[in-house]
Amino acid sequence: MMARTNNTEMPPSDALLKVVAELSKYPQWILLSHEQPDGDTLGCGSAFYRFAARFGKSARWMGPDPIPGSYAFLPGSDRYEVARDLSATEESLLVFIDTTTPERTLSVSGLSGLPSVNIDHHGDNSRFATVNLVDPHAGATAELAWEILRRMGGSLSLDEAMGLYAGLVTDTGRFSYSCTTPRSHRIASDLLERGIRPELMDLLLYCNLNPQALRLRGRAFSKLDYDPDRGIAFTWLSKSDFEETGADFSETEGLSSDLLRIRDSQFSALLVENNSSVRVSLRSRGKISAAEVAHKHGGGGHPNAAGMRLSLPIERAIDIFREEMREFHG
Repeated sequence: MMARTNNTEMPPSDALLKVVAELSKYPQWILLSHEQPDGDTLGCGSAFYRFAARFGKSARWMGPDPIPGSYAFLPGSDRYEVARDLSATEESLLVFIDTTTPERTLSVSGLSGLPSVNIDHHGDNSRFATVNLVDPHAGATAELAWEILRRMGGSLSLDEAMGLYAGLVTDTGRFSYSCTTPRSHRIASDLLERGIRPELMDLLLYCNLNPQALRLRGRAFSKLDYDPDRGIAFTWLSKSDFEETGADFSETEGLSSDLLRIRDSQFSALLVENNSSVRVSLRSRGKISAAEVAHKHGGGGHPNAAGMRLSLPIERAIDIFREEMREFHG
């Protein structure tokens, strides 16, 4: 019978130790989440923010877009700041969280001359900070945040565990995505030992839609375009869909993944029109790489989950997507 183990420790990399050293050195952290924030960037931001106070640090937590209502339960979310740009000094450490390029968060004046760390699990990260901890094998940036905080302060508080668990669960698709590893589950086990209640977290994360969000999803599902021969599903939402349902742009999270619930589907896309462009969320569980499609248009992400923007009217963006699918599937 195989011996049971709960060994969550990993040999520390040089980058991990350097991040820990930088966070320990600087008295003020400026935590930066990416645009259209998801559970991973926000969960990690929450954990770092709450840890900072316990560790005797001063911290600000910022991003270019508001926190979606579905993540308002995260500890510290009431102190999150929305901003488009930032003037920082060398006395503060910039902490980029789950952010592939600096363009994905608020603009920082004189970034190249400022101390910064970049914590991410996307393979296409541009390694733009002074210290870069990028591990494409991690199921979520929350796994890296867990490694960092454990080495800085021993046992995590319940608030910190809540943020990390939110990031881990959402970015691994409730541990169903291919990025999920035994390490992901071992870290989850440790977080449960800190007092996390899975049934409460599931309620907070996934049972919080309002009627407007459900009506918006109805619009998206009613427009479904599915090719059963290629296993490609996509849909779109126009600005008028948001206006007529009263839903918020943040309430589209998870929709592109929902399209992969169709039997035999292999690839999905959700196109969302806003005031200046069309945001495209891509998901894959087949041969098409979501990241490869996104890279062609200046986007990025993982082979199974990626995103991009098209500076086009929604009608033209739909045509572009159809052309892309013909190219990848002949």
